[in-house]
Amino acid sequence: MKISKLLAPAFALTLLFNISCRTEDPVVEVPKGAYDQGILITNEGGFSTPTASVTFLTKDLSKQENNIYSANNSGEKLGNVFQSVGFKGDLAYLVMNVPNKVEIVNRYSFKKTGSITSNLSSPRYIAFTGTNTYITNNDFFNVRKLNIYDNGNNFIKSIDFDRYAEKITAVKGFIYVQTDGTTYDADYNELPTGHTITRINGTTNTVDQTITLNDKLIIRDMISDGNFVYVLTSDEKESNMYRISATSGLQQRIPLTGAPGAQKLALDGNKLYFLTASNKVFNFNADAAMELMKVTADYAYGFNVIDGQVYVSDPSFSSSSKVRIYNMNGDLLKTMTTGIGTNGFYKN
Repeated sequence: MKISKLLAPAFALTLLFNISCRTEDPVVEVPKGAYDQGILITNEGGFSTPTASVTFLTKDLSKQENNIYSANNSGEKLGNVFQSVGFKGDLAYLVMNVPNKVEIVNRYSFKKTGSITSNLSSPRYIAFTGTNTYITNNDFFNVRKLNIYDNGNNFIKSIDFDRYAEKITAVKGFIYVQTDGTTYDADYNELPTGHTITRINGTTNTVDQTITLNDKLIIRDMISDGNFVYVLTSDEKESNMYRISATSGLQQRIPLTGAPGAQKLALDGNKLYFLTASNKVFNFNADAAMELMKVTADYAYGFNVIDGQVYVSDPSFSSSSKVRIYNMNGDLLKTMTTGIGTNGFYKN
């Protein structure tokens, strides 16, 4: 068909309009697997029995699937004490405190792709740079070290610490390790082991700073947002938030007035939250804390804020645990039964 010179411009405009409309059509995200776009819930399990597990919850909170590791790996048991999860690309690293292993799975199918076992002793938390994997090991008695592995999961070296090796985060080419925490006296009263955060240079894999916090409280938790490392300290009477520059290591202490006993940190987008021992959830904004709600739990063990929803676990270490999910108004959205010792929530 030939188009006349008079109709050609109009035809071209119509074609351009149709192409523009098509390019503005919404893009439909195709799930990468059965467990894409949801929440992974970690269940610690019992210390002496292989009852650790992972529960999956869909983003809209409508569908729950239990034991997804075993279900996708021919019934294989995950282990005894499931400590934490780290993500690297399409992989999830499942850190098992007992029996000293890290299981690596595709985070969207939960099919096992490998394991790390070399030189592990009571592994706790994991972090990554472009070239290395870092795993803290801490048995609270004799083992206090950071293990470093290459991208092939081959062991490179360990760095030993004087006291603890707990939470870990990689940011701006540095690895920050929580190297102090909680101990107890003869009457089981909580005491600080010390007040240090240790920084590892990710290029040399050597310690380049030991940051001593300028209070006498117990280090409770640590998290980073890409520019700063945030450290939470507290006792039953007071709490502090430390904002540490990831590049310089310089610290700023911010008293959390009206929020004693702060215990756990969460980062949702660019918003920082924390949970206190009295089950109160606070938002931390700039230099101040604002109480948002009080949640229900006999013992709030796992805590996170994901897409504006607050997740709290009330665990049992001999039977099923309870999880409660709230919106930012403090309304209870869902109560669900999960596995033994539910301790964490991860956006997948």
